[in-house]
Amino acid sequence: MSNRVCPQCGEEYSTTYKSCPFCEEEEAIRQGTPLRRRGGRRVDTQQRRSGGAGGVLLLVTGVIILGVAAFVFLGDWVADTMGIRKDPAPASSQDGDPAGTDGPDAADGETDPVGENRPVQTDPPPNQEDPAAPDGSADPPEPPGPLALSQSAIQIASGDTARLTASGGAGEVSWSSSNEHIATVDGGAVTGVAGGTVTITAASGEESASCTVTVTGEPYVSDLRLKLNKTDFTLSSTDPDVQMRVINRDTNKDYEGPVIWTSSDSSKAAISETGLVTWVSRGTTTVTATVEGQVLECIVRCAR
Repeated sequence: MSNRVCPQCGEEYSTTYKSCPFCEEEEAIRQGTPLRRRGGRRVDTQQRRSGGAGGVLLLVTGVIILGVAAFVFLGDWVADTMGIRKDPAPASSQDGDPAGTDGPDAADGETDPVGENRPVQTDPPPNQEDPAAPDGSADPPEPPGPLALSQSAIQIASGDTARLTASGGAGEVSWSSSNEHIATVDGGAVTGVAGGTVTITAASGEESASCTVTVTGEPYVSDLRLKLNKTDFTLSSTDPDVQMRVINRDTNKDYEGPVIWTSSDSSKAAISETGLVTWVSRGTTTVTATVEGQVLECIVRCAR
């Protein structure tokens, strides 16, 4: 199919028309009888005057340019409005600082108002090591306190058990009883065996602590045959002190176990823990040795 140009109106029309449809249309309009056929209007003329396909291309190009500009300038606003933004847009400093910091606070890792969505950079924590320790080692632990027992004196019945606890000390604690015939001890657990008084001792290194345990019940009496070195003597104010001893009759040697010494009247004569008798005043008294459940007595006559 080809086109021809009308020599009268200068319009271009298809060769399918026998005559110029534009001229026929204008003639019909002047006569008041418009043609009823479709097509043949001056659309071709308008397209030719506007450049045809080139005009359409320019229109499409303009639409694309307007769309890109709208996306650049309004894209963030549209994304925030519709709630489709996933990551916050990186903020930039008003003065062009890429780090988003401004003023003296930037050295401390704080963000300015423009970069408030950016994580705050903080300085590393100061050295926590003890400045007094040149090698950075921790302070040595405090030394333990002196060895002590939870109680200094207790009373239990024969067959019962009481608990002693030790605190302080420089190492492992060992336990002992001065007379296991009266009371025994195992790791601080004291068990009464027979009536009497006994000393429970806890030792740790060079330290020791003791507790006096009184056991009620039938007293313990050993089978040892014991006696005193004196049973009756006179002591004057000018005489030296007298040493009392417990002797084993079977071996005729001094008894080396614990002995409890007492005086019935210490205003006349006094006796020490080791059995040393001292004159005090004129009169008579009885000193007693309690050992292995046995009670041994001696009369002391105090002269001038």
